[in-house]
Amino acid sequence: MLTRPHLFEHIPLTGSSRVKRGMAEMLKGGVIMDVVNVEQARIAEDAGAVAVMALERVPADIRAQGGVSRMSDPDMIDAIIAAVSIPVMAKARIGHFVEAQVLQSLGVDYIDESEVLTPADYINHIDKWNFTV
Repeated sequence: MLTRPHLFEHIPLTGSSRVKRGMAEMLKGGVIMDVVNVEQARIAEDAGAVAVMALERVPADIRAQGGVSRMSDPDMIDAIIAAVSIPVMAKARIGHFVEAQVLQSLGVDYIDESEVLTPADYINHIDKWNFTV
């Protein structure tokens, strides 16, 4: 137990540049598996993946069929988060800060503002500094 916890009150537990860079450093050199359900996420974890990327379908397939590839279903992401102990990542469309806010509120460990999804804004990216993941 800390005897002087007030000395650490100014240090953010999440969202700092140091925390974000540290998370990226932990994932370096490991395998991040794309998964579409809880079963695949558990298999990936058991196989030694350092993280999973929660996807409903392959974004390129959705776009090739003329669909709009967007953030995955929140219920599916939530189920994967509950099922594994490794970090869970999810994708948000470029420029779609509301998708990123939803992903943050779900508790994902990393948000990938991704060019493989259908862009919400072709020019502006999300200002990520205010996010805690």
